[in-house]
This record gives sequence, C-alpha cells and structure tokens, in this order.
Amino acid sequence: MNNTHFAAMGSMNSIKPESPEEVIEERRTISLTCKYEGAIYNIQWYRQYQRSRPEFLLYITEGGLIHPTLSDFTTHINKTEKRVDLEIISAKVSDSAVYYCALRPTILFTHETQM
Repeated sequence: MNNTHFAAMGSMNSIKPESPEEVIEERRTISLTCKYEGAIYNIQWYRQYQRSRPEFLLYITEGGLIHPTLSDFTTHINKTEKRVDLEIISAKVSDSAVYYCALRPTILFTHETQM
C-alpha cells in the first residue's frame, strides 16, 4: 500500500521597520526601511492616515517585480541584506501618515511517499 503525505511548511517569517519614526522637511526624499527574515513571496506597503483604514500602496516580489508600477512611491529590495525600502520622492505634508510593511511568506510543500 502506498501512502502519500503532503505538508505545508512555513519558515520563520518576520518583518519589522528599521526605524520607528522619521521626520523630514517637505520636498525631500525619504526612504522607509523594513528588514525581513525567512522566505517571502512578496512584501507589501500600506499607508494609514489618522482615523482611517490602512490603504494598500504597492508590493514587491523577492525578484524585484513591483505592482502597481504606476505609483507616487517606489520600492527596492535587497535580498542579500534582507531589507526592503519604500521611497517617497518630494515628500509633502499630505504624506504624513503611519506606513506599514507586511510580508506574504512562501509556503513550502513537502511530498513524501511511503511504501
């Protein structure tokens, strides 16, 4: 009799901001950085204004694919240092908000057949 087992295995995934707060002058460029651990499918960025729900901005895959590509923001990933940056070019007062980074982990499936 053959028995086949499938198991979903997630690695220890985590993500956290490098700095809890950034303050800059208007019209300056700012990079917000998050460091991650584990295998990722993508990293997402969100913005939340006071008394509002979080708003999706964009995501980047480990391979560097950015979606959506038409945005007021840009993002970069460094797989070696396991860090991702959200860049706000020419920041305005209206960009003042809480920014969140979140990761979607890669789920690894193992397949084992017993006879």
